[in-house]
Amino acid sequence: MEGVRTSGRPFLLYMGLAHMHVPLSVTPPLENPGSQRPYRASLQEMDSLVGQIKDKVDHMAKENTLLWITGDNGPWAQKCELAGSVGPFFGLWQTHQGGSSAKQTTWEGGHRVPALAYWPGRVPANATSTALLSMLDIFPTAIALAGASLPPNRNFDGLDVSEVLFGRSQVGHRVLFHPNSGAAGEYGGLQTVRLDHHKAFYITGGAKACDGSTGPEQLHASPLIFNLEDDAAEAAPLQRGSPEYQAVLPKVTRVLADVLQDIADDNSSRADYSQDPSVTPCCSPSQIACRCQTV
Repeated sequence: MEGVRTSGRPFLLYMGLAHMHVPLSVTPPLENPGSQRPYRASLQEMDSLVGQIKDKVDHMAKENTLLWITGDNGPWAQKCELAGSVGPFFGLWQTHQGGSSAKQTTWEGGHRVPALAYWPGRVPANATSTALLSMLDIFPTAIALAGASLPPNRNFDGLDVSEVLFGRSQVGHRVLFHPNSGAAGEYGGLQTVRLDHHKAFYITGGAKACDGSTGPEQLHASPLIFNLEDDAAEAAPLQRGSPEYQAVLPKVTRVLADVLQDIADDNSSRADYSQDPSVTPCCSPSQIACRCQTV
């Protein structure tokens, strides 16, 4: 960090903490594990680590450094007291069917995560945004703030959301797509569509819950549609015959068809690792990237 300050060169630090993933760990280990819950202790340690980074940035480059902190999914419900909380995003429709509505699912408790942005003088303090953002926005936003351009001949799902971060806009995504991540349906399939404050499920099914149960996979030719503005807990889908459902359904159908066509038409590439000596499969204790398999 000292070298960055003296050189004046920009830097990017990506820090992927293992907190709060199971197995939870605390360094040093708790002297009396029974006196403090592991989740709370691990969370406190993560808070301390982030605080150390913030303090160093404040000392070295406070006026021109953006800190952007977020997570990748909701709690791992089958781990019970080690999993954390979904807050008000219970996914009640799913939990009534069985299983968890948290990690591995496309319910709000599985995909909605907290995000914090810190940049004194640029990001307003003590402000909350209602804009719908995605982790896919980090890349194009960082590129824009660096004054660079996105690679050509590509469609990017993320947006430059710097105006949202700086408090000058409340407009983020109108449409988001939640891919299946292991609960039901085809892994990676686009089974859930978010359109403004409505969310449509074409496939439902619970991940494993704390009690070991899982919800049955159900296909919905006419999707379940929830109004998240009125029902953040996703308890009661709109009645299929209601005017609201009938108004939203064709819009959801259209945006889903559009994104599937966009994926089909996109200019994609495939890496050929056989041509890169640094990633050739290997078995050597002296190289950290090697993975030796024994029979």
